[in-house]
Amino acid sequence: MDMYMDLGVKLVISFFGLWIITFVTGRKTISQLTPLDFLSSLILSEIVGASLYDDKVNIYHLLFALVLWTTMSYLFEKATTHFVKFGYLTEGRAILLIDNGKLNQKLLNKYDMEYKQLLSMLRRQSIFSLTEVKYAILETDGSLSVMRKPEYEPPTAQDMGMVAKADTFTVTVIDKGKLLEESMLGKPIDHSEIKQKAQEQGFDSLEDIAYAEYGDNGELYIFPKGEVLE
Repeated sequence: MDMYMDLGVKLVISFFGLWIITFVTGRKTISQLTPLDFLSSLILSEIVGASLYDDKVNIYHLLFALVLWTTMSYLFEKATTHFVKFGYLTEGRAILLIDNGKLNQKLLNKYDMEYKQLLSMLRRQSIFSLTEVKYAILETDGSLSVMRKPEYEPPTAQDMGMVAKADTFTVTVIDKGKLLEESMLGKPIDHSEIKQKAQEQGFDSLEDIAYAEYGDNGELYIFPKGEVLE
C-alpha cells in the first residue's frame, strides 16, 4: 500500500510540476518548438520516468529536480528574450534561401538541404517550380515561408482594375535598441544606411527604437520604445 501511495503522490507532483513548467516557460505549439525545447522535454520525461519507478528516488528528490529544472528553463527563456545575440545563438536565425528570385546555393549546401527537399516544401504551398519564387525563407522551426513573383500570384485587386501596391520584403535590422549584424543569413545589413535612415526619422540614438524593419523598397519601418507591446 505504501508503494502505491508513493507512486500516486509522485504522479500528482509530476503532473502539476510539468504543467507549471509549461506555464512558466511559455506555451508553444509543436511547430514553434526549437531544438532546445525538444531536448528539454526529453530530459523532463527522463526525470519524471526515472523517479516514478525508482524506490531510491523519493518525493523530495523529485520536487528538487522539477524546481531546479523550472528555474533553469525560466532563466534561459528570459536570457534568450532579453539578449538578442544569445537568442540567435540558441534558437538560430531565419535563412534566406531564395533572394529576389536567385537561389543561394552556398547556404543550401551549408545546411545540407537538397533541391528535392526544397521543392517538396514548396509543393506543400502549391508551388511547383523554383521559377515562381521571389523570396524563400527557412524559419528557425524548420518551416518555409515563401513570397511568389508577382506574375505567379493569385488574382489581385490590380488584376480586377483596382490600384494596388506591390508587396514589400523586409528584414529585422534593430531589435531592442541593438543594430543587428545579420538577422537573416544571406541578407547582410548596411549599418551606415540604417543609421542614416533612422536619423532622417528623428532617431539620433538607436536605443530609442524597440524594433525596426528594412524593406527592399528602401524604407525603414520603426517602432519606438513605448509603442511595442512586450
